[in-house]
Amino acid sequence: MTRFDTPAGIEPLWPLGTYSYFGYPLSFSQRCDVIREAGFEVTSLGLGDEEDLVRAGQEDMMPVLARERGLAVDYVHCAEGRCNLLWSPSEREREVGLKDLLRAVAFCAKHSIAIVVAHITRSKGEQPPPPNRHGIDALSRVIQKAEDNGIRIAVENTQKPGHLHYLFSRIASPCLGLCYDSSHDFLYSASPGELLRQWGHLLLAVHISDNDGLADRHWLPGEGVIDWKRVISLFPPTYRGTLNLEIFPKEPGVEAPPAFLTRAYAGLRRLQEQLNGAHRPE
Repeated sequence: MTRFDTPAGIEPLWPLGTYSYFGYPLSFSQRCDVIREAGFEVTSLGLGDEEDLVRAGQEDMMPVLARERGLAVDYVHCAEGRCNLLWSPSEREREVGLKDLLRAVAFCAKHSIAIVVAHITRSKGEQPPPPNRHGIDALSRVIQKAEDNGIRIAVENTQKPGHLHYLFSRIASPCLGLCYDSSHDFLYSASPGELLRQWGHLLLAVHISDNDGLADRHWLPGEGVIDWKRVISLFPPTYRGTLNLEIFPKEPGVEAPPAFLTRAYAGLRRLQEQLNGAHRPE
């Protein structure tokens, strides 16, 4: 990992976290153990079928197991497979697309988790319809449900950032904000970093990772081509959430999980200090 300069004598202010899946075939409990032992204070959960406990119908165990290991839960990532349907002209299809989001809001309310991270377009596969009033009407229902339960919806930038801009331009709610994904930004935006300039005041969560400019590799920051100086310069000083990694090993099978996450924690700590030196939260 590329080393970041550390400002002397400045105490970092943002907690450090990593997503509960980080590329190794371990049980959820084992992953939580490795995350905590590496030094992280926070993790985040996914409700997609890639998670063993979700497939087994035991997703309610995830926040319990994480917290038993001393990990706070930053957010729950909504399943994304049907999110393109949110923009469908068919009411029946929109109802299908809403199910995953409403389920995630209910899960967060049940387990006292503050944030749902949601895709409103898929990162891969079929193209969504253009942004339209049907999607706004559907997402308004989710946002109202979130407001009723004290939950916030952090919309992640994906391959179609235009849908995100369309949504933020039409709905203003204290429960609606941005989940900034650094890899997606530098892969899919015409001008990487401008998303933070325009919507950084809405930032609720972050996905920090690097890539080679070709695909969403989920590498550690500094292992790819992302311009971290630009990210740091545009990062909103008002953000008070977790610096959260969403990472996989660059060379699978080379490092044991504890070694990989220990290295990831050290690198994120350096990035944290660099951010802190540039922007102390107000």
